[in-house]
Amino acid sequence: MHYLGLALYAEGPTDYYFLCPLLRRLCEDICAQEANQSVEVTDVLPLDHPVTSGEASREIRIRDAARLAGGAWRIIFVHADGSGDPGRMREQLAQPALDLLRQEFQGKGLGVAVIPVRETEAWAIADGDALRRVFGTTIIDKDMGLPRTAKALESDADPKATLDNAFSVTLPPGRHRRQGVSPLLNALGEQASLQRLRDLVAFASMETELKQALKQLHVLD
Repeated sequence: MHYLGLALYAEGPTDYYFLCPLLRRLCEDICAQEANQSVEVTDVLPLDHPVTSGEASREIRIRDAARLAGGAWRIIFVHADGSGDPGRMREQLAQPALDLLRQEFQGKGLGVAVIPVRETEAWAIADGDALRRVFGTTIIDKDMGLPRTAKALESDADPKATLDNAFSVTLPPGRHRRQGVSPLLNALGEQASLQRLRDLVAFASMETELKQALKQLHVLD
């Protein structure tokens, strides 16, 4: 049996809420279908920003967080919002860390970039059925203002606003309205359809990179 420890270094707390359960589910799905033996997949460990890193560069902070996590991980997901230019954001915010992790841990663990075209919320709005279950509504995609196609979704200039609007039109009661959608992101990460997410170019690219890492770690053939 393989033991696959997972960790995530993300840009902000709401990214952790959604991505931690989603990335665990993705790894479980890949391993169930393609692993060369049974795999125990851990929950995704959110990595703290090490106080000792001070004003160090992002890649150094990620490396230090990886060191502090010890042997708890074999895959570290390095998240950055694409901000409309995911290639440039990867080059600036993810690739230096991925290179440093590879150098530091020499095949014992690897980094995988997680870079939506704009923001993580674009992935949170990919599955209208999951939104309806989590929001407790029967309102159709069109009336929630959700993009109709994967291409339109990845072209959405403000997916966070689209998600907030979809939540608002369900007319949540006072306390839930004040709290906003953030407390529901974990449930969305648990329920969003992997198949629908795979229609998104950025998600599919991340999955391909993840599979390559798992092959290098001999989890997949």
